[in-house]
Amino acid sequence: MRASPALPHPRLPHALRIALFTALVIDTPCGYAQQAPAPQGIQAIEKVQVHAKRHDPRRNDTASRIVIEREALTAQGDTTLADAIKRLPGVTVEAGAPGSGGSIALRGLGAGYTQILINGQAAPAGLDIGLLAPEQVQRVEILRTASADMRNEGIAGTLNIVLADSTRTDSDHLKLGLLDNNGRQTPNMTWSHSRRREFSDYSVTASATRRAFRVEEHGAEQAVDAAATPELLRTTTVDAEGVRSSLSLSPSLNLTLDSGDRLGWKTFLDASDTERQADIAWITLLGENLPHARYLQNTHATVQQLRSELEWSHDFDNAGTLKQTLSVGGNRERSRFRERGYDPAGNPSLSDLTRGRIDTRTASSRGKYSLPPHAGHALEAGWELGVEQRDESRRQRRTDSASESPVADDLSFDARVVRTALFLQDEWSLAPLWSLYLGMRWERIDLHSDGNHFAQVRQRANLLTPVLQVLWKLPDAKDQLRLGLSRSYRAPEIRQLIPRPYTSTNNHALNPDEQGNPALRPELATGLDLAYEAWFDDDGMLSIGAYARRIENVIRSETRLSSGRWTSTPFNGGNARTWGLELEAKHAFPWSGHAPIETRFNLTRNWSTLDDLPGPDDRLARQPELSGSVSVDHRLGAHWTLGGSYTYRSGGTTRIGLQQYGSTSTRHQLDLYARLTLPNKARLRLSIADLLQQDIDSGDRRTDATGSQWLVRSRHSPPSLRADLEMDL
Repeated sequence: MRASPALPHPRLPHALRIALFTALVIDTPCGYAQQAPAPQGIQAIEKVQVHAKRHDPRRNDTASRIVIEREALTAQGDTTLADAIKRLPGVTVEAGAPGSGGSIALRGLGAGYTQILINGQAAPAGLDIGLLAPEQVQRVEILRTASADMRNEGIAGTLNIVLADSTRTDSDHLKLGLLDNNGRQTPNMTWSHSRRREFSDYSVTASATRRAFRVEEHGAEQAVDAAATPELLRTTTVDAEGVRSSLSLSPSLNLTLDSGDRLGWKTFLDASDTERQADIAWITLLGENLPHARYLQNTHATVQQLRSELEWSHDFDNAGTLKQTLSVGGNRERSRFRERGYDPAGNPSLSDLTRGRIDTRTASSRGKYSLPPHAGHALEAGWELGVEQRDESRRQRRTDSASESPVADDLSFDARVVRTALFLQDEWSLAPLWSLYLGMRWERIDLHSDGNHFAQVRQRANLLTPVLQVLWKLPDAKDQLRLGLSRSYRAPEIRQLIPRPYTSTNNHALNPDEQGNPALRPELATGLDLAYEAWFDDDGMLSIGAYARRIENVIRSETRLSSGRWTSTPFNGGNARTWGLELEAKHAFPWSGHAPIETRFNLTRNWSTLDDLPGPDDRLARQPELSGSVSVDHRLGAHWTLGGSYTYRSGGTTRIGLQQYGSTSTRHQLDLYARLTLPNKARLRLSIADLLQQDIDSGDRRTDATGSQWLVRSRHSPPSLRADLEMDL
C-alpha cells in the first residue's frame, strides 16, 4: 500500500483522521514498525492487519454460558431446530406426536425440568420450538447454572433461543429445500434480508414449510394373573398421516438516536395449519374384547402466535445504563377432533366430536439498571412484571353406543397468571485470576382460575433463588475451573392444576383418563455445578464437568381406579436427587496438504433416584442414563465439504409409580451430508438423516397383587433425504 503523507484530508472529522493515521503507522501483529525501501520521494507504509478475537462468553464470562452461533446450527443443513440442537452438549430430543418437533431436554430431564426461553422470555404457549427453522435463530445459549437476570425455572438448565436480530453486514440469503421421509415430501423456503447503516440496522427472516408425514406403529398388549397364567393378548396397529403447513416471520429494527439512546424492536409471528388422520385397530386373541376395536380419528388445528418486544437503552453520564423492555403477545388456537369407533363386529360403537378454543394474551415489562464498573464490581439490579390471561373451552358431544343419546359437555375455564420478580447481581473481579458472580432473585407467581365443573382455583408461590458462580483461571495456563451453586424451581403447568378430566378411548390401567390437581406446589431444587475447562491454541477445548441437584416436592402421577374408570392424577411426592458427569471436546486434526478435520464430541452420564419410590430403576422423569454425540466436518478442496454426526441416547426401564413402569429403546442416529460450493456464492447440500433406520420402541407396564399388564409399541423410523440450495442474493 502506497500513500502520500498528506492523505488525511483536512475536512475529514477529527476522529476519522486519527483512525486513518493510526491505520497508517501501527504495525502488523508484531507490535513494532517496519518500513520497506521506497522510491525516492514516496513513503511506503505497510498494510494494516488488525487481529482481534470475538468475545467468547464460554471462556471469559464468570456466569457459565455455552453459546452456539447460527453458523454452527446451520452447518449440517437441518430443516428444524430440533434436528440441529440434538448434537449440542447435554441435549436430547425425544420423538413427539406425528407432525411435531418432539420434546427437548437437558441432562435427560424434560417434562418441565428444562426451561425453554425465546429472547430470554418464556416461549409463547403452543409454540413448537423444535419446528423453528435454524436460519431464524441467531444463537442458542445453554445455561447449566441459573442466572439471576432470567427466570430460574430450569432445574436441569435453561435453553435460551435468541432469534435473528442485528447484522454486521448487508446480506440477502435464500434457502430452498426438499425433504423426503417415508414417501412424504416436505418443501421449505427460508429468506432473510439484512441492512446495516451508520445509526441503524434492520433484518427480516421468513420461513415457509409444508410438512407431510406418515407414522406407522405396531404393538401388543398382554396380561397375566398372580400365578403368571396368561389372561389377555391383543395386537394393535396405528397408521397416522397428515400435513402441517406453517409460515413464520421475524422482523427486527435497531436505532441509535441523536441523544445516544438505543431502540430495538423485535417481532415473531408464526401461523400453522395441521390436518391429521389416524386409523387405530385392535385384535383380541385372548381375553375380553375392547368396546371399540377400531377407531378413526381426524384432527384439524390452526394456531397463530405473536410476540413483539420494544427495548430502550439509555446511558447516563458516568452513572450507568438503564435498559427497559416492553413486550406483548398472544396466541389463538382452534381445533376440531372427530372420532368414530367400531366394535369387533364392525358396528358403530362410538361417536365423538370435540371442538377446542384457546386464546392467550400476555404483556410484560422488564428492566435492568447497570452501574459503571467500580473496584472490580459490575453491579446490576432489575425487575420483571408479567401477566398472562388464558381462556380455554372444550365442547364435547359424545355417544358411546348406537343406542345411547348423545352427551354434550362444555369444559371451559379461564386462568390468569401474574408474575413479579426482582433481582440483584454482581460480577466481582477479586484478582486477575479470580472472579465471582453473585445473584439473588425473588419471584412471586399468582394464579387464579374459574371454570365449569370445578371449584375456583387460587394459588400463590413466593420463591427466593440465590446464585453463586466462581471462575478461577489457573496461573500460567489456559485452563480454568468453574463452580456454581444455585436454587431453582419448577412450577406446575396450568393443565396440571385444572381439575377437569381428559377422557381416553378404551379406558384401562395403561390408557387412563387424566385430571389435574389444584393443590400442586412448585418443586424446589438446590444445585451444584463443577467444571474443568482447557483451551488450546487451535481453538480446541476440553471440558469435564459434574452436577448434582436435590429436588423437594417432586411432582409425579399415580393411576387409580375411581368410579369405574382409571384416572391419572399428579401430586407432590417426596424428594429426589439427580447427579451426573459431563464431557465435551473440540479439536481440529491436521492433515498434511489438506484442510484439518474438525471434530466435536460430548457425552453425559446421568443418575437419579426418588425417595418415595423403591428401586431399582426409580429414575426421575424417565431420564436416560447416557447420551452423547460426535460430529465431523472436513473441507475437501475448494468446493466440497463433507460431514456427519452420530447421536446416542440410552434406553431402559423407569419406575414412574408404585405399580407402574415405562420403557424406551436405545436410540442410535447417524446423519451424513455433502455440500458443494457453486459459482455466484450458491451452495448445494445433499444429506441423509437417520441412516440406521432404527425403530423407536416404547412400553408401559403395571404390576400389583393381582398380576401384571404391559403394552409395547414400535414406531417405524425411515431415513430422511434432503436437498437444499442456498444462495446469497
